[in-house]
Amino acid sequence: MTKSLSATRAGGITGALLAQPVQDLPQLLSRLFPLCGTAHAVAGLAAIEAALGLEASPAQFAFRELMLLAEHGATLGWRILMDWPPLLGDAPEVRACADIRRAAAGAGDIVENGAWSRIGGARLRPDRDDLRQAVSELARRLVELFSEAADPALTWSGLQSSLRGGTSVPARLINVARTGVLADYGHHDRPLLPSMDATWFAARLATEPSFVTTPTLDGTPAEVGALAAQRHPLVADAVAHWGATLATRLLAAALDAPVTAGRLVRALNRLADDDPIEFDLARPGRGAGVVETARGPLAYVVEVGDGRAQMLRSVAPTEWNFHPKGPFMAALEAAPRVPDPVFAARLLAASFDPCVQFRIEASPDHRPPANAEIALHA
Repeated sequence: MTKSLSATRAGGITGALLAQPVQDLPQLLSRLFPLCGTAHAVAGLAAIEAALGLEASPAQFAFRELMLLAEHGATLGWRILMDWPPLLGDAPEVRACADIRRAAAGAGDIVENGAWSRIGGARLRPDRDDLRQAVSELARRLVELFSEAADPALTWSGLQSSLRGGTSVPARLINVARTGVLADYGHHDRPLLPSMDATWFAARLATEPSFVTTPTLDGTPAEVGALAAQRHPLVADAVAHWGATLATRLLAAALDAPVTAGRLVRALNRLADDDPIEFDLARPGRGAGVVETARGPLAYVVEVGDGRAQMLRSVAPTEWNFHPKGPFMAALEAAPRVPDPVFAARLLAASFDPCVQFRIEASPDHRPPANAEIALHA
């Protein structure tokens, strides 16, 4: 079967923000990207503040991290409860997903009217009881997403045992991905992107226009996301025993649920009352910011002058994983023969999490599979 990738993602969004007032950029970014608006706003904030020579306080950083983690949790809820059940032939779990998104939204309620995205920080006077209740509720629901991995002391052998009889959506999907020839599906020869700081991204975004749409690691497309980040220690065990396969990639994403739950509680404990700092909007400069999202690093570089954006570029995880010669395509090219290649490709695409609607089509000489195709959203 011929394999090719065609992207239809809209381009030029950040270019449309050129000449906009600097103070409006974070809020505009959060609105332009409704599924991951917090990540775009926080990365943009970090870049703008670096350009203006500002350094937000530890309390502001803690609150922004809390906001990012809440969005990360909401993203995991959508992915596991809405995207994954159709792959098992089940209906999406709409109500459970709505409960997670409602709890995630509670993390931002301590700041009115979106003021958390203000350059220099927000006025923080959190009601710790209400916030702790919202965070605890979100953390509990995240752990329940993958109950087989709820025990912080879980070992690799213990996880394997739990997976064999697991009933959660992640456990069932991972078991499907470990069945038969699918157990060897998803390998590729592209590197995993290590953690890179804002300086690394700035050097490439500012000087290589193509890096925005086709980023590489020293000329080679690389994989980003939960498998590359290995935020849970058992991901390394999975790679050692299963290899960097489809099942390992799904497991790494699912294990982000208990990891995010724990990080939420720690970020909450660092939160403190704080006030924004003053700054000179007319100051010229260039800066970069990068945040780690559920799907990988999101980086921005911005140049400001006279209170407006003179240059604004970004690169998102989708551009790494779905690079024309990147890990998704490399995994497809290396894929073994399977009874239903369209379904296997859908599983693979979902494991990389494109964060946009996607469609898998068979070439004309391939008989359509029995399962109906369902567009997924991250």
